[in-house]
Amino acid sequence: MKFLSGLQHLGLGLAVLGVFSSCGSRVVRESEPPPALPARLTASQVARLIPSRVKEPERWSQDVLSALDAQQVYPSAEPVCQVLAIIEQESGFQENPVVKELPRIVRKRLDTYAGKLGLVGRKALQALMQHRAPGQSRTFEARLQAVRTERDLDRFFRELLSAYEEQYPAVYTAADLASELFTSRGLRELNPITTAGSMQVSVRYAVEQSDEDRPEAEVREELYTRAGGVRFGTARLLGYEASYSLPLYRFADYNSGLYASRNAALQAQVSEMMGLRLAADGDLLLYDADGKPRDEDSRTLAALLAFRARHAPKLSERQVRRDVLKEKTADFEKTETWRAVKQSYERVKGKRPEYARMPEVVIRSPKLSGDRTTGWYARSVDQRFQRCMTRYHAQAQ
Repeated sequence: MKFLSGLQHLGLGLAVLGVFSSCGSRVVRESEPPPALPARLTASQVARLIPSRVKEPERWSQDVLSALDAQQVYPSAEPVCQVLAIIEQESGFQENPVVKELPRIVRKRLDTYAGKLGLVGRKALQALMQHRAPGQSRTFEARLQAVRTERDLDRFFRELLSAYEEQYPAVYTAADLASELFTSRGLRELNPITTAGSMQVSVRYAVEQSDEDRPEAEVREELYTRAGGVRFGTARLLGYEASYSLPLYRFADYNSGLYASRNAALQAQVSEMMGLRLAADGDLLLYDADGKPRDEDSRTLAALLAFRARHAPKLSERQVRRDVLKEKTADFEKTETWRAVKQSYERVKGKRPEYARMPEVVIRSPKLSGDRTTGWYARSVDQRFQRCMTRYHAQAQ
């Protein structure tokens, strides 16, 4: 079973399960009794940890326990509270979150896109918005003004794309010109719903975790159910091994990407040793819109290659490039590049290298009123987590 390193703060030994924290594990002698497991929470106990204003806490608790079971995470108070904290932060326990001023946000994006294409683009958009999807009595324009939730908008965009792809040439006389101005990919990228559901899971992540032949639209619909949103979100939060000493870093990873906190620490150490300014954002490589590594070298990769030449000449450039491809996995910690950086830092700086640090990432989203940072996000979730743990301890007394 998977356990979170934060359980150490409860004084619990995890060696009996073969899972260890970065802070070190206590050797259990044969003559010592095995450490006691923390209490396993029931559905009714989990329901009492959910804020009192939430409707149907029993159903939320069942879905949380089912999601933890799917990840083989023992349902003690700490992982339960971590999941509940993310749900509260992301949606306030709403399966299909309401987003303020959605029609205005989307209309602005559409107008900006069409405006870049000139008069023809604006006319093409106007004509498309006056169209109706099959089985719909209202135009796309009228439907857009009525959207209130993420699912409403998601469905709107999917049907708009379908109408474009199937009927656009028949609607416009200048079909060839219109097809150059409006592409299905261009319209798809205007959809601000890239994270969805009660835990605001990346749609791309959810699709990757699903069966290969499952349509994206079907995955999106599941994200808007209580069970689906919690299942995908819990997998994203707890479905990977990391030796974090605090849940805070998992919350940061949830916002910035797998192992962002771990990788940000390595970036800071390379930066310090080389005297270079690197953004400790948790990405060692550059990635395209689909999450694939780009051919262009990042500043971090360039710094790692310079580090290799100065501090680890036995490490080849080819090895470094091969190792950093594992940066989103636990196996990156087994690479020669990881070991070289950590050992060199301890030797050069005379202090133990930290395992994790807060990634330096700015959050921008049409669904946010302004810019935020990963640090702000992680601390906000952590406050909710701490309040949940306080409720648990109060109930346990």
